[in-house]
Amino acid sequence: MTENRRRADGERTRAAAERRPDTDPARPTAAAVVPEDVDDLVTLTDGVDTGIVLLWWKDGTCRRLTFAFDVSSVPSGVERDGHPTVDVRVVDDDPPVARPLPFASVEAVRPVSRAETVTEALPADHARRAATLRGLADHAPHLVDVTVVLCLLETSDDDGARLDALRCLSTLTDARPDDCVAAIPRVHGLVVDPPDSTVHAGALTCLESFAAALPAEVAPHVRSVFSALDAADDAAVTAGVTCVSHVASADAEAVVDAADRLVDLVTAAEPTVRLHAAYALGRIAVVAPEAIRPAVADLTGVVGDETERTATRLNATCAVGRVAGEWPDVVVDPLPTFVDALDADDAGIRANAAGVVGDVATTQAVAVKRHVAPLFACLDDADDVTRANASTALARVAREFPEAVSDHVDPLVDALDDDHPLVRENACWTLGYLRDEARHARPVLERVRTDDGDERVRGRAAWALNEVGDGSSVGATD
Repeated sequence: MTENRRRADGERTRAAAERRPDTDPARPTAAAVVPEDVDDLVTLTDGVDTGIVLLWWKDGTCRRLTFAFDVSSVPSGVERDGHPTVDVRVVDDDPPVARPLPFASVEAVRPVSRAETVTEALPADHARRAATLRGLADHAPHLVDVTVVLCLLETSDDDGARLDALRCLSTLTDARPDDCVAAIPRVHGLVVDPPDSTVHAGALTCLESFAAALPAEVAPHVRSVFSALDAADDAAVTAGVTCVSHVASADAEAVVDAADRLVDLVTAAEPTVRLHAAYALGRIAVVAPEAIRPAVADLTGVVGDETERTATRLNATCAVGRVAGEWPDVVVDPLPTFVDALDADDAGIRANAAGVVGDVATTQAVAVKRHVAPLFACLDDADDVTRANASTALARVAREFPEAVSDHVDPLVDALDDDHPLVRENACWTLGYLRDEARHARPVLERVRTDDGDERVRGRAAWALNEVGDGSSVGATD
C-alpha cells in the first residue's frame, strides 16, 4: 500500500469513528477502513490473506458487526433500495449464504489476521459466539482460540452453543490437533455425563474426531465410548465404533474389552460400521488373540462375503490369521473359506488367506493337504507375499505328507527361480522333503546352491541336495 493510500485509510478510520456516537458498542476499531465504493470494498476484502474481515454495517436502525469470509459485487445494474449492492457471506450462517447488502449500509471493514482480534470482537451472547467460532473454524481455523471454545463448553447453558462449540473443536482437530489435546478431558466429560442426548451425540462425534487425529491421547478415555457400540441410535454406533477403531490403531490394548461388542458389529447393516469393527478386531488380535478366538466363525463369514468391502474382508483375514498363528486347530473347520479366497481379486486378501492356510498347516497339515492344487496355483501369483505364504504352506504339508505334493515337482523347480527369496527357500524345503521323487530337480538345486544371491537359499539348497537322491554332492547345513 502506498503512503497516499495509508493516509487515506487513516482519514477513513477517523471518519467512521466520527459517524458513531461514543455509546455505540460496535464502534469500528482504529484499524478499520471506510471503503469508498463497492469496488474498493471488494478489493479490500480480496486482499486479506486469511480470507476473513470484520464488517461494520447498519441493519435498519441497528448497527451490526459481522465476521465475513466473502464480499463480492452483484451483477452490474442490480440495486437494492436504490443503492449499489454487495453479496456478503458471514461465517456464522450454516450453511453460508450470500446476503445482499446495500453498500450504503456498510460503515467500515477490517482485515482479521490474529486470533486476538477475533476474541476481542466476538459477540457476548453464547449462541452467537459459538456459531461464529464454528464458522471461523471452517474458514480460518488458525484464528480460533481453543481456550475460548472450551470456556463455552464449561459455562454455557445453551445446548445449541455447546453443539456449535463441539463442531468447532471437531474441525480444529483436522488443522491443529496438538492445540486440541487440552479439550479431550472436557469433551470426554460430556460423553460420560451429558446434559441431554443431543449434546451426548455431539460430544461423541467430537471425541471421534479427536481419536482420528490423536488416538494415543484419547485412549485413556475410550472406555466411555463402549456403551455407544450397542446403542439404539445408528449415528451413535457409527461414531463409537469409528472412535474405537482409531484408538485401536495406536493402543489396541485400550479397546480389548470392547471385543465382544465389536464382533456383533461385523455383521451390522451399515458398511462403515462393519469396516471399523473389523479393523479394530484385527488390531486387538495382535495383542490379545484370545479375545478374538470366539469370533472366528463370524469373521470367516465376512471373509467369504464377496459383496463386502475389500478393506473389511482384509481386516477380517488379519484377525483370523492371528488366531490361526496361535491355535491352528481353531481354523480347521473354516479353512475352505480361506482356500476359496486364494483367488480373490484383491492381492491383500489372497496373501492373507494364504497366510492363514500356512498357519493351519503348522500343526494341521492333514487338513491342508487336500488343498495343495490351489496353493500351487498361487505360485504363479503376481503378488510376492501371496507366493511366499503359499510356498510356506506347501513346505509344511510336504514335511508331513510328501505324497500330497509329489506330483508337482515341475512347478517347484520353476519356483527355484522366483524373485522372492522366501519362495525359493521354501521350494528347496519342499523338494528336500520329496527325496527321490524330486531327483530330476538336482541340476537346478546344484545351480541354486552355488549361484543364488541369498545365503539362506543357498544353504537350504545344499540341504535339499543331501535329501534328494544319493546325497553325494555336498554337505548339509540344517
